[in-house]
Amino acid sequence: MASSTPAAAQTYRGVNLAGAAYSSNKLPGRYGYDYLYPKPAEVDYFTQAGMNTFRLSVLWERLQPTLSGPLDEKELQRVSQFIAYAQAHNASTVLDIHNYGRYRGQEVGSPDVPDAAFADLWARLAQAFGNNTHVLFGLMNEPQQHAADDWKSAVQAAIDAIRKAGGHNLILVPGIGWDGAHSFTKLNASALSQLHDPDNKLLYEVHEYFDTDASGTKPGCIAPDRAVDRLRGFTDWLHANHARGFLGEFGVSRQPECVKLLDPVLSHLRDNADVWAGWTYWAAGPLWGNYMFTLEPDHGTDRPQMTAIRPFLAGGTH
Repeated sequence: MASSTPAAAQTYRGVNLAGAAYSSNKLPGRYGYDYLYPKPAEVDYFTQAGMNTFRLSVLWERLQPTLSGPLDEKELQRVSQFIAYAQAHNASTVLDIHNYGRYRGQEVGSPDVPDAAFADLWARLAQAFGNNTHVLFGLMNEPQQHAADDWKSAVQAAIDAIRKAGGHNLILVPGIGWDGAHSFTKLNASALSQLHDPDNKLLYEVHEYFDTDASGTKPGCIAPDRAVDRLRGFTDWLHANHARGFLGEFGVSRQPECVKLLDPVLSHLRDNADVWAGWTYWAAGPLWGNYMFTLEPDHGTDRPQMTAIRPFLAGGTH
């Protein structure tokens, strides 16, 4: 049953904060120049608006400079400081390994980066954050593996490693094919529905953009009913499989007809909150400049997209 207040039904409502995964071609990169973590002021702005979730994109190679080696202490501290600041503002963090299924260019599941190495990363992160219910584990951003069955094996290894290490966090499971919601049932449903989690805390993460080719690269957009149609097949699959989903990325440009899409899209998620655990808009962060999707305030003023999102946020102050 829908909640009497517009936002209360959705557990996680928030935004991607980019910056820590920048300059992936410069490893490890110079902190504060090639890449940086979100500023406290960003957490302040979005939590005051009523958001309670941040998807924090980080690079595997910076967190773990040597495959299957120890985590980098300075980078881990930066992640920990962000998580703590967000938590102090009653917000959760999705720890997003923003690597597209690769480590130093080599595919997870290959001889150079076996599934066991991916599992090792997550075992170490579970040891660091496994006792914090405000941390959600985003296993991998948009894995580019060729076959869902191969990717499923890597995901299962990571789930097993997290649970063996004592982590009881929610785990976000992405699919291949740019993790599109519109293509999930065709590309990923058969393989990923075979995953097993003894804690039963899996969220199937999908992404969706509303330009003509769903790439998130163009300022134009499709009609509102078609936008919801891109999500509906996945929503139906969640219901049929008693599963839960998470819209990890979605975004629209500032064009008025595109901003108008946010109401039907977020209404669909809210109305199906029994299977949609939440969402994080793409994106915000201090380095975006005038990027067409940005939610970063413009000299203290809401972007048009933020104005459209606010009615779906609970308890914010303006």
